[in-house]
Amino acid sequence: MNMEDKLKKQYNGWKAAFWVLVIVLIGSLLTVVHLASAPVKTPAETTAPKASDTSLELVLNQKQVNALANSYIKKIQKKSKKPQYRFIVGNQYATVIGRAKFLGVNVQYAMNCIPVKTSEGNILLKAKGLAVGRLNLPIGFVMGYIKKNYQLPNWVYINQKKKTILLDLNKYTKNKAVHAQADEINLADGQFKFLITVPQDN
Repeated sequence: MNMEDKLKKQYNGWKAAFWVLVIVLIGSLLTVVHLASAPVKTPAETTAPKASDTSLELVLNQKQVNALANSYIKKIQKKSKKPQYRFIVGNQYATVIGRAKFLGVNVQYAMNCIPVKTSEGNILLKAKGLAVGRLNLPIGFVMGYIKKNYQLPNWVYINQKKKTILLDLNKYTKNKAVHAQADEINLADGQFKFLITVPQDN
C-alpha cells in the first residue's frame, strides 16, 4: 500500500468518526428537545377538606422534614431498578439530587427549587437553578428525564414546561387515617407548619 492509499484510508476513518459524532450529537439534541417539549397533562389539585374540631397544627423543623422525606423516598426506591434520587430541604432551597444520562454519560445534577404553598394546601416546587457538573443542560430537559425515568409516587406531578413539581399532599393522605396539608413554609427559619385532620365518620 503506497502513501497515497494510506492517507486516503486514514481520511476515510476520520470522516466516518466525524459523521458518527454528528449523529450522536443530533440524537442527543433531539432527546433534549423531546423531553423538554413533550406534552404535559396538568392534573387538577386534590381539594383540601375543611378544617374541623379534629384538626390540629403540626410544626416540623428542617431536620424532621428531611428525615421524613428521605425515609419515604428510600421506601419507594428500595425495590426499584430505576435511577435513585435524593430530596434535601435547605435554608434557601429544596434540592433534588440525582443522575441523568446525556450523550451516553451519567452526570450528577442538583436542581434547586423554591417550595410554595398552594391555595389547596399542597406544595408546589418551582425550579430556579440547575447544576450539572460542567454541562449547561436546560432545566426542562432534566425535569423531563426525571418524569420519564424515575420512580415517582402517583401524587407527584412534574410539569417540565412550567418547570414545576406539584406535591399533592391532599391526594397522598386522602384515604389515610389522618389528612395532612401544608399551612406555612419558612425555609429561612427552618419551620414548616401542617394542618392535620382526623376524618370524621358521617
